[in-house]
Amino acid sequence: MSITKFETMKRFKKMYVFMMLLLVSAFTYGQETIKMTVKENKVPCQGVAPMECLEVKYDNGKDWELFYDHIEGFNFEKGNRYEIIVIRTKRQGIVPADASSYLYKLKSIVSTKPVTKANGIYNTKMILTRLNGKTINSKSVYMTIDPTTETISGKSGCNNFNAKYKKLNSKNGIQISAGAGTLMACNDAAMKVERDFLDAIKDKKYKIVKKKNVVQFKNSKNKTIMEFSIPTQNDLWSYIGKNDWKLISLENVGQDYGRASIKFNIAEKKVNGNSGCNNFFGSYTASGDNSIQFSNIASTRMACLNEEANKTEQKILSFLNDKKLRFDVADQTLNFYLDNKLVMMFGVAK
Repeated sequence: MSITKFETMKRFKKMYVFMMLLLVSAFTYGQETIKMTVKENKVPCQGVAPMECLEVKYDNGKDWELFYDHIEGFNFEKGNRYEIIVIRTKRQGIVPADASSYLYKLKSIVSTKPVTKANGIYNTKMILTRLNGKTINSKSVYMTIDPTTETISGKSGCNNFNAKYKKLNSKNGIQISAGAGTLMACNDAAMKVERDFLDAIKDKKYKIVKKKNVVQFKNSKNKTIMEFSIPTQNDLWSYIGKNDWKLISLENVGQDYGRASIKFNIAEKKVNGNSGCNNFFGSYTASGDNSIQFSNIASTRMACLNEEANKTEQKILSFLNDKKLRFDVADQTLNFYLDNKLVMMFGVAK
């Protein structure tokens, strides 16, 4: 029995549709579209090295979760709360141990809502300076109060912590609930400060008093139990300028990078350092939104015989070459971000 031209075309069409379905299935394997709410501030977290993470809620979730990955195409700006649609794709093949199992790509931004500060004490980093009448000089205990979620989070010295609070009827009165934290250990002195601080915020009621850049937590007898400072830009740059900074992590890979380092001359807005093999020098401009741009970067021209050191040098110089970066200081690290991805982390050189 002969096959008509019509039947041949019909079969060809069915085969074409089948092949297209196979191609679409191959391209979308392990892929899904999800809705995420992104909190307006990043928080300290521990990945391969200490870093800052976004906090997100998935779909209609109630609890904030740490987000360690990068969302391609999403430019996060501090102070804005986002609702976004993201395409999440399962990685194929062998996934490195320090990499995520998924790739994330922005599909659309549903909404962007600026979150304003109230009374100057919310959504801002506060560093503990006095506790139970004693001066605290370490700058390793700090916290941020989030009025939207009624949470307090930060670092208690050695560990990250998070606690709930509720507002009381009295003006600027709050009651802090018992919180949770990580369980890393450190030296005895730091652990004692941590225990005293956590005890001071556990199930306690306080009246908060702000005087310029100083925030005091007073008990029912009007005694100041905790005192915090809100760093100014001058404080921040004074701290950056007085220290030598040694590279400890590059593109989230923490290791010993030898001589790689950076030093700032605050008075002259100059910068110098070592990129792995060669010394470099140049200038920089910084703005109040914690952004920085390096310019006129030049370096010596010694041959780099070590392949790893050569790769390190190329990466460092590329980040310092007229790119606008964001920076922050957390504990004793100076961190630089490109498109909200942590690219360089420097620690205070001992």
